[in-house]
Amino acid sequence: MSQRRKDTKNDRRKRPRKNTPHYLVVVDAERDIPLGRMVDITSDGLMIVSEEAVPNKSHYRLRITLPRMVHDRTELVIEAESIWSKPDANPDFYRTGFRFLNLSGQDGSLIEDVMHTFSLVG
Repeated sequence: MSQRRKDTKNDRRKRPRKNTPHYLVVVDAERDIPLGRMVDITSDGLMIVSEEAVPNKSHYRLRITLPRMVHDRTELVIEAESIWSKPDANPDFYRTGFRFLNLSGQDGSLIEDVMHTFSLVG
């Protein structure tokens, strides 16, 4: 019985992603407009599902309201860049990957704690 090998050439992620069981809306904090729903996150970036495609190489301040307080905060505000976007399996939606930018050590630690608090790590 042969094992299937993961094609690492096409998988450029440095860390495995973990799907979130929570309904977390990702908002463009500059315009106060929802971009989509977060479906997974790592300490390096996140992926959303949205009704409209997000242009590649666009910079955003993303705001994510947390289901409960972590480190005395109820939301994350993170600078990020959209690095890819493609149609979802459901043709009514798109998936977009974001890479975090200018992430301070404190914000990185907060993201790690959010991932652990909401069971988003394997």
